[in-house]
Amino acid sequence: MHRSILTGFFVCILSAGVPAIASATEPGEQGAPAVATTSVTSTEAAAPTDGADLVMWNVAPPAADEAPAPGATTAKHRLLRLVHVQKLASGIAARGVAMASTLTRNAMKFLGVRYVFGGTSVYGFDCSGYVQHVFALAGVQLPRMADSQYYAGKSFSGQPRAGDLVFFHTYAPGVSHVGISLGDDKFVHASSRGVRVSSLHDSYWAPRYVGAKRFVQ
Repeated sequence: MHRSILTGFFVCILSAGVPAIASATEPGEQGAPAVATTSVTSTEAAAPTDGADLVMWNVAPPAADEAPAPGATTAKHRLLRLVHVQKLASGIAARGVAMASTLTRNAMKFLGVRYVFGGTSVYGFDCSGYVQHVFALAGVQLPRMADSQYYAGKSFSGQPRAGDLVFFHTYAPGVSHVGISLGDDKFVHASSRGVRVSSLHDSYWAPRYVGAKRFVQ
């Protein structure tokens, strides 16, 4: 009688959709040892509580648009730094081009000005005085003498570009003459015939060429 009532009670629970039940043979009955069985019959899956092990619940990882991928933040910061450096480099290069243009434009204003030994003004220039004057107009201060200008400048590889200084040895060993490169192997300088444009390939200047130095990056 008691067994029939108990069995009916379990059937009622199952039909009501209770998520889990357990059944076991009563102690002392003949048959298999008591075994607990669990079955989920609800149509809605239970959600994990706070702090639950999501792996145990087989919860899918966050979607890509919900959480950044590992290292994404670091990669983003590196990209931002790279963009900043590129903009800075571009700005420096642009200023360098503008400065070179200013130097060569100012240099060409003095074409024909006579040569005066020790001269530093429009009334007459020597080679280093002319270069110093042109650079001063652009806000760049250079040493007074050609050899001092040579040692103060920055060495570089490749051909001189507009705005670089080109140096020569003439009447004495070492650097004794200087001009301003115009690019394309041309330079402007205060020669013994006055301020004029010459070529680095000129039969007089080519064998006397020492090298070039850079003051404007």
